[in-house]
Amino acid sequence: MDAPTTAAEPPKPAGVPNVDLRMTRREAAETSRHGWRGVLRNMGLTIKPSAAETRAAELGRARSLIRLSQWQRSVGILVANPKGGVGKTPLSLAIGGCFATIRGGGAVVVEVADDPGALSVRAEGRAPVGVAELLRDIEEIRGAGHLAGYVSQQTSYAAVIGTVGDRDALTGDDVHRLTRKLDEFYPVRVMDTGNQPSSSAFHGALEHTDVLVIPVLDALDALQGAMQLLRHLHQLGGHAQHLAQTAIVVRTHDGRPEDAEVSRVVGELLEQSGIQAIHHVPVDRHIAERAALTYGQLAPATTDAITRLTAGIVDQLNTELRKAQ
Repeated sequence: MDAPTTAAEPPKPAGVPNVDLRMTRREAAETSRHGWRGVLRNMGLTIKPSAAETRAAELGRARSLIRLSQWQRSVGILVANPKGGVGKTPLSLAIGGCFATIRGGGAVVVEVADDPGALSVRAEGRAPVGVAELLRDIEEIRGAGHLAGYVSQQTSYAAVIGTVGDRDALTGDDVHRLTRKLDEFYPVRVMDTGNQPSSSAFHGALEHTDVLVIPVLDALDALQGAMQLLRHLHQLGGHAQHLAQTAIVVRTHDGRPEDAEVSRVVGELLEQSGIQAIHHVPVDRHIAERAALTYGQLAPATTDAITRLTAGIVDQLNTELRKAQ
């Protein structure tokens, strides 16, 4: 009986790489996980990264920067714009949530507004005590366990200290006392401000700020508030002026209609003001609900934007602290 014949493989056309396109089980698994691009790379072929792969790599670098950066002291981020309704409080919670999620805790979001704000309302859970009670008892606090009784713990691992009920207006001295105590226990402090940049509390917060973050809607009144803040800081001079020169602007979007011409003007005026770092945070349904904000319920596009923003903050922190050495 004649032996069975095996059909010969057709010759490859000239100029085609001599690559065996039959997949092993391992290669098939790689295709399932990473697609044909991953398989072709394993074959030694140079494939330009896709847009999705590029974004994933950028986010990976951002997370690494946030997680691995270390400082010799606690750092302060101030979220400010004298115009109300631009998203200072949810942005403060989102930045604190991003830090805490990636670093495994170690971040506190604290209200430093002269009058009571909405931080405790937008945070998860309702602590029975807050800023006023912490100031009352601050000299008695000796450990993290004791301080924990004054915070609202978030599922992101961030701690939040807002206002519960009524309180007297905060002063600059109040803010100094708060920040000194919190810096004993938290490496990262995010401060949610009010609408009065001339207030004693705001000036006190400036002294404990390393990076200024200014949220701006694509609306002229929100932009006017940002410009007012920048002018005020330049007039103060010194450290306040430096914060204005190195401020990070966040163009937020809350779902309200936006005029293309107004958006163009906002961009031009921000550029003319000398702002170098501008980030965008997209519309997010969870933020727009104006209820308690849970970091894990933000849309993926929002958490990606907040991660890039937080990495920008960390990069600025690293720059500032290197200069101070």
